[in-house]
Amino acid sequence: MLRILSLKFGRVYRCGKFLFIVALFVILLMNTHNLFASFQRNELTDRRFIGLNKCPACFGTSWCRKFMNGQVTFEMWGRLRFLDFFNVKNVYFAQYGEPREGTRRVVLKRLGSNQELAEIDQKICKRATGRPRCDLIQGMYKTEFARLNGDVRLLTPEVVEGWSDLVHCPSQRLLDRVVRRYAETKDSGSFLLKNLKDTERMQLLMTLAFNPEPLVLQSFPSDEGWPFAKYLGACGRMVAVNYVGEELWSFYNAPWEKRVDLAKQLMDIAEQLTNNDFDFALYLLDVSFDNFAVGPRDGKVIVVDAENIIVADKRLIKQNKPENYDVWYESRYEECDKEACLSFSKDILCSRVTVDHNYYAICQNLLSRFATWRGTTGGLLHDPPADVVKDGRLTALLDECTRPQKQYGRFQAAKELREFLTQLTQLSNTNR
Repeated sequence: MLRILSLKFGRVYRCGKFLFIVALFVILLMNTHNLFASFQRNELTDRRFIGLNKCPACFGTSWCRKFMNGQVTFEMWGRLRFLDFFNVKNVYFAQYGEPREGTRRVVLKRLGSNQELAEIDQKICKRATGRPRCDLIQGMYKTEFARLNGDVRLLTPEVVEGWSDLVHCPSQRLLDRVVRRYAETKDSGSFLLKNLKDTERMQLLMTLAFNPEPLVLQSFPSDEGWPFAKYLGACGRMVAVNYVGEELWSFYNAPWEKRVDLAKQLMDIAEQLTNNDFDFALYLLDVSFDNFAVGPRDGKVIVVDAENIIVADKRLIKQNKPENYDVWYESRYEECDKEACLSFSKDILCSRVTVDHNYYAICQNLLSRFATWRGTTGGLLHDPPADVVKDGRLTALLDECTRPQKQYGRFQAAKELREFLTQLTQLSNTNR
């Protein structure tokens, strides 16, 4: 009976697979003309396609000349528009050509799904007219994005607090940094808001409100050692960032030595974002294998999705001294039936000087046996060698980092875990 059922299931599977291939072939056949047209034209020079027609309700214009000159082109599969159905996040791979530098790979982002981008338009219209539809460009001039006119010297916390994760609890020092490093203006370097053009100011504020990822990359640039992808520029609602490499998930079954090295780097990132000379704590609220990538040459781990990051100013916290500000905060592990979920309080992250959130997020969602992703369990450090299993320290440290049994146990476990992973990395390098 079981054999009969398995045979029937196999036939159904093969039949379904055959029908899928036939359907795909029919779609390709019906779109033959469009396919040829897709390869002949460069849609990245189309103002409507890249959303340039929606400016200043857009993310910037610094790369528009490069787009319009045809210096940015989709890679092969990115040219096929019918595949956009599967590209929910609107992330594309492209080639950027510069006469003196040659061609290099870049990543283009619309910073949201089609639905999310449509919701941006509706929110702008509601802010301007109270209705979900309006003339978007005229509507922008009726929102608070335009009311902060050239007479305003500084972008202040009370104006933008809560607009997005980046400014859930902004300090004046953070906002001055954001304005001073804003890359979508020719006269960057000043923290005075009045030095921006009206359109630049609106673009900055819209980005801050709807998807602050470009501002995170600009304010904490890779050139200064921050573990983020390099921001290149924007045109309309298309943002260009440097291509880092394959996503971390591609290394899930890499050799043990490679995974140990990646795990060590991830813990280093958690430490750097938590404790640094600038006294800004950057807390990762969305931690999954898709949000990190690995450089093909240097093997360096980089954060490639920086939309959901809270920036807490430790200097301001020490100055204002909110209740329990100097009490170490331990993130609480909670079981969840979803992948890559985290438990946290944004307000607490903003009001404590010493917080273990980043260690917790990396250990739970990426490294430990509690990590789940795409139907797998065991985390990046799954199936360690027999001698590591016998030693027992790795498992103990990962468990304590994820589900601490002692008070402030995660802080100590994270420190020891970084040291132990460093030892394992050095040992593997010695044995080569």
